[in-house]
Amino acid sequence: MSQNDEIIVCQKCGTSVKEIMETGFVGCEKCYDIPAVKEAVNKMFGGKRNPQKND
Repeated sequence: MSQNDEIIVCQKCGTSVKEIMETGFVGCEKCYDIPAVKEAVNKMFGGKRNPQKND
């Protein structure tokens, strides 16, 4: 995590990337739109997708 990630916050709920990385919890569905969060989730779950979710 870079220093910039510490100051990036979700525009909808205000949760920071730092908080998400420390707790493992996102504040809302919009948190997943933050590039640093997307990257972390992909690393954690290997880019696996829910087979029951239709995008």
